[in-house]
Amino acid sequence: MSETIMDQKIIEKLQKLLALAASDNEHEAGLAMSKAEALMREHNLSVADVALNGSGAYVQSEEVTGLTKAVQKWEAQLGSQIAWAFNGKAIRCTSPENGWYLTIVAGRTDLAIIVDLFERLRDTVKRMSKQYVLRNYFPGSRIKKQYFLNSYRFGMVQTIQNRLVKLKDNTAPNDTTKNAYGLTGKELMVVKDKAVDQRVSQLFPNTRTVRSRPIRVVPSAYQQGQADGHNVSLHRSVDGSNGPAAIGR
Repeated sequence: MSETIMDQKIIEKLQKLLALAASDNEHEAGLAMSKAEALMREHNLSVADVALNGSGAYVQSEEVTGLTKAVQKWEAQLGSQIAWAFNGKAIRCTSPENGWYLTIVAGRTDLAIIVDLFERLRDTVKRMSKQYVLRNYFPGSRIKKQYFLNSYRFGMVQTIQNRLVKLKDNTAPNDTTKNAYGLTGKELMVVKDKAVDQRVSQLFPNTRTVRSRPIRVVPSAYQQGQADGHNVSLHRSVDGSNGPAAIGR
């Protein structure tokens, strides 16, 4: 077996170990990191070497179909915000048969949390917005019902975004504490981010950024949505627990 093939197999093994090191299971994460450190010492490799091909973490993708065939901006915005908060990316795609959907790209553990949280939160926003309209919208109003409904939804999404930003800041990896191999949490995050970027480039070589137009809202509905956004749980449920979601591992 050639040295090149052997090196690639070692790198692939390290990539899987580093991905496991991001596990929510502390025992599993610690064991995987210890094995990765030993393997890197044995072969004189660093995180940079593992990430030479742009990867370094086990990245996956999953498609989540929109609630309606036509794109709903609040829903797409919510999905993008959640993906960003958990170190992933959400690419908006369209299909002639099924309408629009988001392709979520992230590390394996992060992906499960992103998809779970996105599906639960969008259902919650949809349900609460309908209840709000039933109580507060009056037939015959000059304001269209859908406009009133979406104003509330955008308010909720804005508050959820602000809470996700704070949650990500509060759980960001440490830049000073190093493990036995001299790696900080931020260095491991660089590996994961590179892996996500590479996967996105492979899946979508012709992506483009689209700037959203300013959103006009009904102030009263938007402000109530902002207030109610504080009552939405950001806890995860993918493993059956009700503990807070952890970001930046």
